[in-house]
Amino acid sequence: MKLTVKHYLDIYQTRLSMQEAGITDPQSKIKELTLEVVSALSVLPLDAEIRRTGNSFFDAKGNLIFKLADQET
Repeated sequence: MKLTVKHYLDIYQTRLSMQEAGITDPQSKIKELTLEVVSALSVLPLDAEIRRTGNSFFDAKGNLIFKLADQET
């Protein structure tokens, strides 16, 4: 299944709106990452493919778009 910019943008825009509305209240670094992801994805074509390797997300040419932080235990 091909995952696209639209797929991830919908997810992260929803997370951002929930944070802004106070429905969720993650750590500040998570809030910053959510905003960075939405900003990065917003400038890409919605039908562009996103490839995920571990915590890293790449465009079809292999360029890094964003990387999620490693989870702390």
